[in-house]
Amino acid sequence: MTFPMLALAFFAFGIALGFCVQRAGLCFAQGFAELFVGRRYRMLRLTFIIIAVTALGFYLSTHYSPVHGLKPVGVIRGYGFFNLLAGIIFGAGVLLNGGCILGTLRQIGEGNLHFLIALICFAPGMAFVVHVVNPLLEKGYATQKLLLPNLLDLPAAYVSAGLVVLTLLGFVLLNRKAKKVH
Repeated sequence: MTFPMLALAFFAFGIALGFCVQRAGLCFAQGFAELFVGRRYRMLRLTFIIIAVTALGFYLSTHYSPVHGLKPVGVIRGYGFFNLLAGIIFGAGVLLNGGCILGTLRQIGEGNLHFLIALICFAPGMAFVVHVVNPLLEKGYATQKLLLPNLLDLPAAYVSAGLVVLTLLGFVLLNRKAKKVH
């Protein structure tokens, strides 16, 4: 496939994905927050579907040529205090922003320009992480390649299928719970 054709395909996919995200009002942070708040489960059901599709996509991507830029995932930095601190800072940022990056982009697309401030702040924040925090952590933390199939000592197909089945089961259970509420 030539680069212009690939770029056109990705552009069309991006437009379609943006349309679907906007129509669904999707935000991952809201989806995971529904786990703890427990009022409505619409976002959580969408998040479960996305997790299932992503698990299947990552599995299928391992069979695609790495020449096209797909790289194995699963490089895990050590764990400890900094992970806890990063989680707290990330959670506080999501609370202050009112959503994740996907929700921010959706809000900007809907014309809510207050989220443009958050989007502009993402660039220096990510630059700070990449150029300051990551080099500091690389000196203090051992990095290891940790893939779930290797950790569980199971073939990747079984792990991916299990994730897909579990998330779809969660989706079905949430649908039943939501129908009982209404």
